[in-house]
Amino acid sequence: MPMRSLSPWGGRRRLPSSDLFSQFEDFINEFDRGESNSLTRAGFDFSPSVDVEEKDNAYLVSADLPGMKKEDIKVELNDNILTISGERTRETKSEGHYSERSYGRFQRSFTLPVKVQTEKIEAHFEDGVLHLTLPKSEGARSHSIKIM
Repeated sequence: MPMRSLSPWGGRRRLPSSDLFSQFEDFINEFDRGESNSLTRAGFDFSPSVDVEEKDNAYLVSADLPGMKKEDIKVELNDNILTISGERTRETKSEGHYSERSYGRFQRSFTLPVKVQTEKIEAHFEDGVLHLTLPKSEGARSHSIKIM
């Protein structure tokens, strides 16, 4: 399997490839270099990784936001839609430097399948990870039913 070049300055642009695998590889390389608009989210610069886990009594959400401060992160819950947004700024903007880290604005939204107790939502930010606990409303909690 061919390796992707790690040098953003290296070489000329290749001619279009004829086989499907090579075309897909070219597309991914262009996307990695920021040359493709095919997968960008409208108006946002990057999309942080998020885990959502459903427990019997709550939803647990973890978002990877390395290099950010909690003051730069906004969490909202409107009409059962959880939105995490913010902006990560670049420390330096020197010329001739290569960076794979993402900077700029982001927004992730999730529709929760059941109502949550908004007054009991907990959020903490530690080691670049945002942790949210969203307790389910009493009527929304799952429970076992004994078969008679």
